[in-house]
Amino acid sequence: MQIELDSYFSVLAGHGTAVRTCTKAALSAARKKLKSSAFIELNQYLLLLIGREFEPKRWHGMDLRAIDGSTLRLRDTSDVINVFGREYPDDSMPYTMARISTLFDPLNRLINDAIIAPYREDERSLLLKHLNAMKPGDLLLLDAGYPAFWVFAELMARKIDWCARASLQTWTVISDFVASGNGQSIVTLTPHSTARKDCQDRGLSTTPIKVRLVRVVLQDGSIEVLITSLLDTEEYLHEEFQDLYHLRWAHEESFKLLKCRVEIGNWTGKSSLSVYQDFHAKVLATNLTMAFVMTAQDEVDIKHNGEAQPKQVNNAYALSAMKDTIVRILTAVNPLAIIQSLVKIFIRTVETIRVGRLYVRRTDIKPALHHLAYKHGK
Repeated sequence: MQIELDSYFSVLAGHGTAVRTCTKAALSAARKKLKSSAFIELNQYLLLLIGREFEPKRWHGMDLRAIDGSTLRLRDTSDVINVFGREYPDDSMPYTMARISTLFDPLNRLINDAIIAPYREDERSLLLKHLNAMKPGDLLLLDAGYPAFWVFAELMARKIDWCARASLQTWTVISDFVASGNGQSIVTLTPHSTARKDCQDRGLSTTPIKVRLVRVVLQDGSIEVLITSLLDTEEYLHEEFQDLYHLRWAHEESFKLLKCRVEIGNWTGKSSLSVYQDFHAKVLATNLTMAFVMTAQDEVDIKHNGEAQPKQVNNAYALSAMKDTIVRILTAVNPLAIIQSLVKIFIRTVETIRVGRLYVRRTDIKPALHHLAYKHGK
């Protein structure tokens, strides 16, 4: 921590060598006075500015959003355990874990809302909290763990459209649809007794919901069924839905970026407050980086227009380059020159997009734990 502080203040002062301006004890005392909500509000303001300055990409005129969750290992300190709880599995030592969830814009690669909560909070309850950051007319992409009658009733009440992957055994109408061999079908979901109670407990309507089922055949021949509120078969063609749902993969890549490149689980303190501060500060820094990447990508698209293989800005490099630069940007009287220089180097640091390239998803890799004594300084 002292190494990071000395490095930070050397950048701030423009020195080439480390500067001892602040001790780690002073930082620890100061950060206790800083609410993590400051980073949340700054992120909301940043997103507002991006919306004003850029023409956001949309799908059929709708703002596209995706919700998904993951987990992060926490430090086993008494304060963190008191806030986040602890898990006691039968086959391993106790551990402290958090559940994270993000509302993500897969077309513009921005995190619109982020939550870190105790592990025991389920993903559907976190989804409900994210909906406050959405508006009527948005289109929401959901993985197979989210569909439930009350979730759809909630989205209907908020006038939010959705496209979700459905488990083939969730509803009888879905298994019947799979057996029919049809490419698409409009069906009605009728709540059973448990679903009705779920809706009544939440003050939601139990009126049957009309939805559209879309069959998607994957390259290996397996079948997925998408369930959507977009009923107009002429406006939203059957052939578009496979590519639409595939856009959700950008959300998976976002989690990989946060965990592997931003090291969002590399905690800089031992308190629960430091967990919230680290999490939301890194979400803010990631979105700020993506805003500059968006600017650079517009220039990259023009520069490489017409080439057989499209190019994209290397996001891993962009995040690394921002580590020290963000200090200068946030403290400079006029940061425009710094930002312009940063964008120029982003434009020169690109990777080829190899369309259709597939990799087998590995599930045998365990995430690395970050130890305070051996920090990477992110």
